[in-house]
Amino acid sequence: MAFERVMTRGPIREFPMRSMTRWTGSSVVLVAAWLAGCASPVLSPSPVDTTPTPGAAAPRPGQPPPAVLAAELKWMQALFEGTPVRVAGESDGSMRVDVPMTFSFDDKSPTPKPPLRAVLDKVSATMSRQPSAKVQLAAPGTAARATAMRSYLGSRGILALRVSTLPPAVNDMVVLRVVPGPVPIDTLDDKALPPPTGAFPAVRAAPRSAP
Repeated sequence: MAFERVMTRGPIREFPMRSMTRWTGSSVVLVAAWLAGCASPVLSPSPVDTTPTPGAAAPRPGQPPPAVLAAELKWMQALFEGTPVRVAGESDGSMRVDVPMTFSFDDKSPTPKPPLRAVLDKVSATMSRQPSAKVQLAAPGTAARATAMRSYLGSRGILALRVSTLPPAVNDMVVLRVVPGPVPIDTLDDKALPPPTGAFPAVRAAPRSAP
């Protein structure tokens, strides 16, 4: 139904041409904000506080905090919301991404299709932000498919030693698991080390020769 709107520096005023439901100024602002959000580019994930809660067991030296990939998980879920790509967190802190074969490879082809390449691009972005993380790949069918995925990640700057291959999934899914890596130990207190007593056997004195 047609209507006219006059926008001034004050609130939005509407002049109905026919009987219609009046939009409030707040509704127009919400719709505009939603459209602006859709048009804006996707930003990098916001940092997540990984400070352990009181009473929780602190991670061992070198062990990653349990929420180290929490921001990456939320970012990836927001990117692929409403698509066939499934993104979920796992109990060990890993991020799992499942892509249906329909969008991954053509029949008997080892070449990744554009939707799978888009997922690999986002995974490589996560890997770049998480330099200690590693990724595990699994693709149904021939091993050449996992090799092609590994090569594609390599073309995005991900070193081959950070990529490993899993056994093919039993379902018709391509699987990518981003696994958090160990956290480097910044300082080591010498006082916490045990004393080096008994590290070497005692040196026996040479027997004296008879005069």
